[in-house]
Parts: sequence; structure tokens; C-alpha cells
Amino acid sequence: MTPYIPKQIKPIRERVEAKLDRELIVELERYCQYLESDRDYVIAQALSVAFRKDKGFAEWQRNHPIEQPRSEEASDQAAPRNK
Repeated sequence: MTPYIPKQIKPIRERVEAKLDRELIVELERYCQYLESDRDYVIAQALSVAFRKDKGFAEWQRNHPIEQPRSEEASDQAAPRNK
């Protein structure tokens, strides 16, 4: 049976470290206070806006598609095994 409420989508999150100028950190903290949101949310949303609005980046992405990783089965067949 299908539930009335769909399952919560839980995105995979990875840790990223970045060094920022002190002034930018202060401004980030103030923006977080203004939005009543945490750093992770504000940074993720700012990056999403930048990626979505940057026409040059969109064009670059069209010309540089993401290479799909080969499946294990395909790489097992292609790679010689040492016995």
C-alpha cells in the first residue's frame, strides 16, 4: 500500500572546508542572523543561486559534461587481474 505521506528525501551531505577572509565570515554570520538560518543552509543557497544565474557557467557545463563512473562489472572486465 502507498502511504499517505511520502518518505522524507534525505540528501547525501559531505563536509567541505573553506578558508574565508575574516570580513566575509562576519558578513556571513550577520546574514545567517538576518535569515535566522545556519551557515550550511546559507552557503548552500548562495552557491545554488550563483550556479543557476551564471550563464557562462551554464554554457561551460554544456560543453563539459560530467563523466559517468564505470560500473564495477565493466571495470572488472577491462582490468587485467594479477593471480
